[in-house]
Amino acid sequence: MLRDLLWACRWLRQNPLFTIGVTAILALGIGANTAVFSVMNAVLLRSLPVADPERVVYLNTSGAPHHGNNTGDWTTSFSYPVYDTLRQQHNALTNVIAYVPVSAGGSKVAVRIGPEPEEAEGDMVSGNFFSGLGVRIARGRGFTAQDEAQHAPVAVISYNYWTQRFSRNPDVLGKTLYVKSIPLTIVGIAVEGFEGVEAGDSTDFWLPLQSRPELNAWSSPAADGKTYLQRPNWWCLRMLGRLAPGRRLLQPLPGSQG
Repeated sequence: MLRDLLWACRWLRQNPLFTIGVTAILALGIGANTAVFSVMNAVLLRSLPVADPERVVYLNTSGAPHHGNNTGDWTTSFSYPVYDTLRQQHNALTNVIAYVPVSAGGSKVAVRIGPEPEEAEGDMVSGNFFSGLGVRIARGRGFTAQDEAQHAPVAVISYNYWTQRFSRNPDVLGKTLYVKSIPLTIVGIAVEGFEGVEAGDSTDFWLPLQSRPELNAWSSPAADGKTYLQRPNWWCLRMLGRLAPGRRLLQPLPGSQG
């Protein structure tokens, strides 16, 4: 490798015009990619209808893989006890927001509104999901901490789902949405343009974190009747956070390693 590198350096030194051209092309390419990334990043953040999107961050972990990962990425996996601990700390993050798909692998879940079965994409979320993100509710209400604590059988649907499935019927509030045969009362419609926090996904509905085995995280069968709530070693949740005033993105959480 060293011999090849020395030969390449000598060849480039002997061909200055070629060297200048290659350097210019590389510089333009790197600069263009950086600019495109910056523009796309800004567009993605600003297009998400949340309050102060620059202060909303995805939470990641570092270190060894966790037992029972189910998100497809070790660095974005959290257990319920970790979420429960982090949300009680308010020095680095004013809000810690958890969410997890009801279905696995980006697929849809069986739902029913009326007699006809269909499919839709849904997430279970913490009670501060909408308030913590600063997402407005177009009609009805969002979730509360009490909804999460009581695993309330309620749902918020997206504006897009309301349009496509209900033709923006204002009487949708109070209707029953069956998810895996579990009845949930529709209590709110999210603001237009908000369809979840995962790029490329279009979430149709959200429900508070549930304790029912039928609505286990990622559609995983409840082992021995235990859901993600009773399995502390199952790192299956994804989390967002809102930075506290004065905190910077690169500052680690107290007591953490990254």
